[in-house]
Amino acid sequence: MYEYQSAGDLFEATREAAKDADRISRTLARMESREGLHAQSYQPSVRGGDHDVRAATDARLDYERRVRRRREEDYALIDLACSVIYGSDQTGSGGVAALMGADYADALWWRFCAAETWGAVAAGTGMSERWCQQAVPYALDVIDSYGIRRVIDGLGIAEA
Repeated sequence: MYEYQSAGDLFEATREAAKDADRISRTLARMESREGLHAQSYQPSVRGGDHDVRAATDARLDYERRVRRRREEDYALIDLACSVIYGSDQTGSGGVAALMGADYADALWWRFCAAETWGAVAAGTGMSERWCQQAVPYALDVIDSYGIRRVIDGLGIAEA
């Protein structure tokens, strides 16, 4: 958490992590769909060649093993950002949600944790794109002014 120079750096890294986690999930889904379901047959069958029916499954499992740590790191960063947004218990009793309100918190979540476009952020929050484009940098400035750890812990609410 402390390796980031600013809230903007943390949240941009979170956005990239969300995109990466999504890419990994889509790749795994594609690989899994290639495995196909094969019904059990009790009839003798003759297969030509050396076709490995488990090759697609083995490839997916190998890929999962290779990306497991990266995916865990992606989700850990997203979890950290959610703590900044909604508080350490991620219920909205702390974080940006408590300091600034749910609209600001949700705009941050949609933009960075869901890695959405401004149009999708606006649709997700029920606010205009212009409001979202102004609210997100403002919320990042507020986080920077209090400090990431203090925002997570819900400190600053009385001072706000």
